[in-house]
Amino acid sequence: MSQAQSAVVNIFGKSYTLSTEGQDVEYMRQIAHMVDTHMREIEEDGQRSPLQIAVIAGLNLVDELFELQAEYESVESDIETRTSRLTASLGRLFEQVDAAVDSDG
Repeated sequence: MSQAQSAVVNIFGKSYTLSTEGQDVEYMRQIAHMVDTHMREIEEDGQRSPLQIAVIAGLNLVDELFELQAEYESVESDIETRTSRLTASLGRLFEQVDAAVDSDG
């Protein structure tokens, strides 16, 4: 049985204790660092509250996630198409080999 761990992270100047729920502590710190970095990039213009910055950072990160999911699905579809074509080509090749063997035999 795995023991629950926690990670103390700093996001946008505030410390948070996060339960790792089976995740690696260093992984949780990397996630927190990514969120902090996005928030600090948005903060550069100095015109938004911390809540607005957090919401915009969240929206940006989800947008990146959706773009990656769409790219993954496109690549997956391309692989599926190529695999299907390759399978059909191999099927025809084996049929030709079988026919040649039958005619020689």
